[in-house]
Amino acid sequence: MTELLHMRDNYQKSFDAKVVASGADYVTLDRTAFYPEGGGQSSDVGELSDGSRTVHVKEVRKVEGEVLHKIDGPPFAKGTSLHGEIDWNARYKCMRFHTAQHILSRYLQLNYGVETVGNSISSNESRADYSPLDSFEDEMKRNVEAGVNGLIRRNMDVEVRFMPRSEAISYLEQRGYQARYLEMVPKSVKEFRILLIGDYDAASCAGTHVANTKEIGGIQIGKSKNVGAGKRRIYFQLHSP
Repeated sequence: MTELLHMRDNYQKSFDAKVVASGADYVTLDRTAFYPEGGGQSSDVGELSDGSRTVHVKEVRKVEGEVLHKIDGPPFAKGTSLHGEIDWNARYKCMRFHTAQHILSRYLQLNYGVETVGNSISSNESRADYSPLDSFEDEMKRNVEAGVNGLIRRNMDVEVRFMPRSEAISYLEQRGYQARYLEMVPKSVKEFRILLIGDYDAASCAGTHVANTKEIGGIQIGKSKNVGAGKRRIYFQLHSP
């Protein structure tokens, strides 16, 4: 199993590792700071180098439990020591977007009784799907945007905790976290990674996030569209901090 360094430190930009397996266009490492695509968040990109050759990491995915780093050159041999550098600019944007999405989702849950049923986090533009939500008129859009930005300006600390499964489920249920997401976690997962945004939100999440909401800056809600019966997709951008 590859040690996922981002699980405990979202700000680690570089790392050293060894190749444990390789294929025609990928390598698997014993440890990595690259975030593998999942949970609606796009993967990190960056570089891997053995000191004499550097390759671009185009994509990172989990496949049957293995973390595959897709590269743009010949793979490195098993046992090779590598230095990795993630594209920090892209990662940091994803961190800001992802924390903002949690606040937006919690705001809509508390104020409009809708649940998040999907999301897509990338460094360019992000979105989330909500249900039941048939329309998103201009007045509601302005109110939601103002409400979320007000919360962001509270400069809330963002904390990661790890809890045993049963304790985490009980804790999240008490905090009003969406039950459907708890039910989706495989029974084999014995420890939950809990993300806390001040006293406002608590969620089970393996994604990358900022340490304080002031780093987000603010959001600007863009277009929205219906993507199914009672389901609406909302896009948003970020303001600079």
